[in-house]
Parts: sequence; C-alpha cells; structure tokens
Amino acid sequence: MNKIATCVMMGLLAGTAWALPQAASVEAALPIAKEQGRDIMLEFTGKEWCPPCIHLRTKILETAEFEQAVGDKYVLVEVVFPRLPAAVAAIPEEQRNANEKLLVHHRIETGLPTVLLLDEKGQPYAQVAGARRTTAEYLKELEAAAAVRATRDAAFARAAGLQGMDRAKALVEGLNAIPENCRDKYVDVVNEINALDPQNTLGYARVLTRFDNYRKQDAELKAIFDHLRNNRQAEALPGNIAMLEKFLQTPDLEPELAQMAWRALGDTYAFQRRYKEVYEAYKNALEAAPDSRLAPRLKSSVLHYEQNILPAVERGEI
Repeated sequence: MNKIATCVMMGLLAGTAWALPQAASVEAALPIAKEQGRDIMLEFTGKEWCPPCIHLRTKILETAEFEQAVGDKYVLVEVVFPRLPAAVAAIPEEQRNANEKLLVHHRIETGLPTVLLLDEKGQPYAQVAGARRTTAEYLKELEAAAAVRATRDAAFARAAGLQGMDRAKALVEGLNAIPENCRDKYVDVVNEINALDPQNTLGYARVLTRFDNYRKQDAELKAIFDHLRNNRQAEALPGNIAMLEKFLQTPDLEPELAQMAWRALGDTYAFQRRYKEVYEAYKNALEAAPDSRLAPRLKSSVLHYEQNILPAVERGEI
C-alpha cells in the first residue's frame, strides 16, 4: 500500500473523512508534490498540549470542509514539538532534535501552530501563524497565501525576459512578496540579484548572511544579559558598561539587537544616576529600530526624560 493510500486508510479507521496526503518529511513530500501538482503544508505544532494547535487540527484541518476545499492542493508534513511524557517518548530524540533544527532553519518565530507553505521544489513562500475560529476563515488565509505564490511567480516570469537592473528589480519584486524569513532560501536568486546590482541599491547584499549573523549576535547579547543579571553591584557597573559599549561596536549589528543593547546601557547608567547618559542611550535605542515592538515604550521613556528628568537635572533637583 502506498503512502497516500495508507493515509486515507488511517483517516477512515480513525472515523474521520480527512484524507489529506501526509509525508514524514519535506524530502518525502517532494515526490508527491511534483507528481500530483501539490504544494507542501509544513505544520509546526504541539498537537497534544497546545490548545490552538489542537483546535487547528481537530476543528479545521481534519474537517470535511477543509478536505473538500484543498484536499488536492497540499501534502501535509507534521513537525511536532511534544511536551507530555507519553508524546515525548513516542518521538525519537533524533527526530525531536531535527524538528528543533527545522524550526530554527525556517526562522519560525510566530509560535505554535504555524503552517509554512512550500512549493513543489521545497521553496517556502508563505506562512499562516496560529489557528482561526472557523475552517472558512482559515481557508481564506490559505487563499491569501496562494496569492503570494502567484505574485512571486509572476515577477520571476517577467524577470526571465529582462536584463540588467530591470531583471534584478523584477527578481526583488518576487522575493519581496514572500515573508522575510523565507528569502534566504532562494540562494540562486539572491546571488543573481547581487551580481546584477553590485552597488546594492536594492538592499539584498546581506540577505544570505543576515540570519546567521543575527543568531551569533543574539547569542552574544544573551550571554551579556546573563552576566548583567548576576552582576548588579555598584563595583560591577563600569565593567558592565564597557561590555555593552564593546558589543555596540559589533560590525553590521542588527537593529533590534542594537536597540536592546542601547536600552540595557541606559538602564545601567540609571543605576549610577547618570541621567543625561540614560537619555542619550534610550534615544539611540529608539533610533536603532523605530518600528520595533519595544519602540513605543522607548518613545515614552525619551519623552519622560525630556519633559521631566532632564529639566529636574538642570534645576539641580536630582
């Protein structure tokens, strides 16, 4: 019995009409996708402990409505992150480790469940984070994801008839349609863009290296933060400041990490009541990544210092 027939039989034995083809890995799904003209649904899930994951599976993916709408469009690959002892024991440690690496590889930072969509070549092009209240709502999200692929493919097709910067711009248009965390998987496309645009006017010079750089810088900053948490005494503050200042000189420092480091530097200055330096550090933090989730809080801090703290310092009140 082939894999598809096995999946159908398992669904019938389980009492559900669900017959979406499944594969144990992306590599195993690719032949099915190519042969049957399907895309791949890579489902990152904690299906036995995560309420939204359970809802997505039982109330959406395993419904007859979902099967009827997309049963001929996708191959499902589960990437499971178990927590309950029985579920952990059921998945070999090697597979659990591989799943964790796949999560990092695809830079899934939206929590569980997240479904990443890949084409028949295994290239990711869209993702749907979380569940939805109804199957109809989730199907609407998948339709939007399919539109992303259509936009990507149209731009790439147009690029085929162009040369030079016009070709590079069309390729960038295609890549810009997909999530940022997917773009470094298009190595050949990015390399061609950079060859056509040696001055980096299109901003793609660091796409292939940025994620690795981010991971290294993030690990270094986390180590610094661990040190700061364990060394808050007054005599340790100068060393903490020097450590943060050195990190802020890191070449090609990612804006979000620079923001966190500047904020930590401001907090450290605050222990020494160096209020002007606190203000400058918070302002630098805000300027580093003005659209981040932390930015609104930093704006409030900067405004508070401008309206209250710095005038009080000038008056000699603090």
